[in-house]
Amino acid sequence: MRTVDSRRSTVNGWQMLPIVRACLIALACSTASIAWSQDLGTADPDAPTVGASLEKTEAHVGDRLTLTLSAVTKGGIAVRLPTKIDLGKLEVLDRDDGEPLGRDLGDGKRSHRFVLGIAGYETGELEVPPIELSYNNTRGEIRTTQTLPITVHIRALLEEANEKPEAQPLRPPRSALVEDRRVMAVVKYGGIAIGGALVMLLAVYFSRKYRRAPLAVSSVPVIPSRPPEEIALERLSQIRARGAFSTDGYRPFYFEVAEVIRAYLGGRFGFDSLELTTTELIDQLGVHAEHLVAGTTQVTRFLSDTDLVKFAKAGSNEGDALALLAAAEEIVKTTYARSPIVVTPGPSPSQEVGGG
Repeated sequence: MRTVDSRRSTVNGWQMLPIVRACLIALACSTASIAWSQDLGTADPDAPTVGASLEKTEAHVGDRLTLTLSAVTKGGIAVRLPTKIDLGKLEVLDRDDGEPLGRDLGDGKRSHRFVLGIAGYETGELEVPPIELSYNNTRGEIRTTQTLPITVHIRALLEEANEKPEAQPLRPPRSALVEDRRVMAVVKYGGIAIGGALVMLLAVYFSRKYRRAPLAVSSVPVIPSRPPEEIALERLSQIRARGAFSTDGYRPFYFEVAEVIRAYLGGRFGFDSLELTTTELIDQLGVHAEHLVAGTTQVTRFLSDTDLVKFAKAGSNEGDALALLAAAEEIVKTTYARSPIVVTPGPSPSQEVGGG
């Protein structure tokens, strides 16, 4: 009886194995589905709006490129850039993490800006990979987000020369009649010499003739061109009077005010400014007016504020729009070239006595 019972218990144990396996598989699937549902939850409402931009997408080997990362967050949310950044085939030369707490945009949001100097030492199409930014949401959780990749073309310093053409076989000599062009050369260059002498004689004749005649004084006054500050202030006044700053999220308004200041700075300091990027414009101002871009100045803050709305779509409001107009007018009024006052001296005492 004992032998039969042990066999029965063994058989019952083997029959239970499929049931145990099914239970383990069901438990694993439920755990995985819970984790999957947590990963695919709704988007974090505190996630910042991030963006990345390169000053140019084509450069030579070793050229320094400026990579700008921007993030717009709610107030009280800090954004951080990793200490070590892996850009694949590109190298980080330097970095500027900007203000740790970001800059207040005035509408309950803050702007964070990170600037990286990068370079590539391999030729071809290279990619700036997505860069991960970490932030603390309002619930105290540490979350991450990342930028989109950017493609940059790196060219060699010296382009490879074209392949040498294959040598052609020597052709057999051929007899040919050669025209004697010496006579035609004598006639040609002789005619040129005679024509030049006649031109010189006519020039001397007319110069002596008109030298004797008195120069006629033009009665039409010369109207000087309008100074750049006058044009800039007039356009800013027209923009202020027109209103409707909020059209299309304030972006056309910011573009127009930025173009006015760019044109003014180029006209004021004598360089073409409308086709330059913000980095190139700051470099040119560093050459012509270094005090305007040394550190954080009114001009650099103005350019940064307009870029955030123009390219990062950070948004704005009526108060910020009016403040931007006031800042633009202040830049013009504090940097325009003031004409010196010319004092005409009166007659000397000796001249007055001689005249009397």
